This record gives sequence, structure tokens and C-alpha cells, in this order.
Amino acid sequence: MDKGREIEIRIEWITREEAGWVGTQEERVLIEQSLGHYPEFNAFLRRELERAEGGLFFRGASGMVYRVGPVAEEPGGLSGIEICLRSAGGGGRTISGEGIDRDIWAFLEWVIQNVGGEWTLEALQKVGAIYRIPGAPERV
Repeated sequence: MDKGREIEIRIEWITREEAGWVGTQEERVLIEQSLGHYPEFNAFLRRELERAEGGLFFRGASGMVYRVGPVAEEPGGLSGIEICLRSAGGGGRTISGEGIDRDIWAFLEWVIQNVGGEWTLEALQKVGAIYRIPGAPERV
């Protein structure tokens, strides 16, 4: 990765209303219950969720729409977050595991790029490539 190159984050932030157009059915696709292991994650996500009044909504490169919300709050921070896939329900659309992996990876890149601290986007991408995490780059 070129040090001077800006990383394109492949998610589009949308409003609660726009997310509602997709539907109101939700299926949890990720839960992180221990945000306290890295205080910067907790503080950043808490601020973003407070600013968004409890829920962040984004459309991934796959076209699928997600809600990011708190699992529960505890004094001094979040105890966890969940990412839920939004849909109209009732079938008709096939959920792509690969699409979800790529979309969630892009969300993680956004978090790392905006949190600061010890973690860098380059470090995340290296770890993802080494462990072959779905959605991560194959090589860095």
C-alpha cells in the first residue's frame, strides 16, 4: 500500500429513512461484545452512535443495507455493537455471504481509519491478508 494514497472506503452512509425504504426486517450478521479491549474503538463508536441517535446505517458495495447499533451500554462506554442486515423480508433476494464479508470489512476499514491510536489501516489490512479474513485484501 502506498503511504500517501488515500484509501477508498466502500460504504455509503445513508439516513434512517433511506434504510427504511429497503425494509424493516433485520438479521444480525455480526456482534462484537467486548469493545472495551481497545478504549479508542469504544469511544469512537459511542460518539458516532450518539450523533446518529442510536443507529448508523450504510449501504455496502454489494448494495445491501445495514444498521450498526449498540448491544447494550454500560457506564463509561458501550458493552458491544451489532451489525444487522436490513431487508423487506419474505424472500426474493438471496443473501450473499461473500457480499456481507466485503461490506463488513469495509466498515472495519472505516472504523480503523477514523479511530486513530495504535491501529492503522495498513496494519488491519496486513492482519486480514495474513489470516485470509473474508473481505480483506489478499496481499498488502
